[in-house]
Amino acid sequence: MYQTNHQREILSLFKNHPEQGYTGVEIVHLFKETINKATIYRKLKNLEENKIIRKNYNPIKKCFEYQFSSDCENHLHLICKQCGKITHLVCEETNGFIAHISLQHAFEVDKLSTTIFGLCQECKTYA
Repeated sequence: MYQTNHQREILSLFKNHPEQGYTGVEIVHLFKETINKATIYRKLKNLEENKIIRKNYNPIKKCFEYQFSSDCENHLHLICKQCGKITHLVCEETNGFIAHISLQHAFEVDKLSTTIFGLCQECKTYA
């Protein structure tokens, strides 16, 4: 995939913060001095089409967010109900759980859409 400087800038935001989700408005605000709004949304669409980032609905914030997609089709996600931190749950035990659901309950889990909500370590400490 061909990348422009603007696309590399936006992509570096996601790579440097893979656990963070960003709304389009937040991304526009972060790059308002260097990249115009139309270019940002065009680059986000391109990154999403190439499965480098993904756009998902965050029911806690009640909005769509973009997030770095590190092979998201193959694992579940944890979202902190307080701060919104997203954790990629790449874990062998999770794979066993999904296999159990598939075999014992004849149910195919959509890993890309499956999210577990709770409190992250930092928010749990202050709760």
